[in-house]
Amino acid sequence: MDKNCRVGGKLHRIDLLMRYHLRAQEKGLIPPSQMRMLEFIERNEGCTQAEVAQNMQVTPASVAQSLKRMEASGFIERDARKGNLRANSLRITETGIGAARNCRLVFDGLEESMFAGFTDEEKELTNGLLDRLIANLESADTGEMNNMELSDLLCRRGPERGER
Repeated sequence: MDKNCRVGGKLHRIDLLMRYHLRAQEKGLIPPSQMRMLEFIERNEGCTQAEVAQNMQVTPASVAQSLKRMEASGFIERDARKGNLRANSLRITETGIGAARNCRLVFDGLEESMFAGFTDEEKELTNGLLDRLIANLESADTGEMNNMELSDLLCRRGPERGER
């Protein structure tokens, strides 16, 4: 493959540039995972922590930490569920709605900037090509994993240097 066509380096640069542009936004931007949780809670008012974890495809323990932070920030409220005092119904607050919408606008704007000058057909082609690259790299071990699970797997295994 031609040195100038190395896809991995280009994908890494895109990731770095996206992070750069996100950090350049206002300081009050919430993490993307919180945005997705808040959007889920808004669409599913009264849902439980377990339902959020299932939707996000992460452990209830990791959701618990995020929910604790979001509650402290005033983004969500918890109410004891009738008939089961150990389960809480989650509700997004106006502050949470604003934070999620602000974050969504920033992400949508970033994506719009990334695809400036692209036709709809080129956008579809790009998405299709990225899907194919992902499919080519997925294995029986990683194919069913979401990004969070894959990240956790990499952290558990640690660096595997020198192996080929």
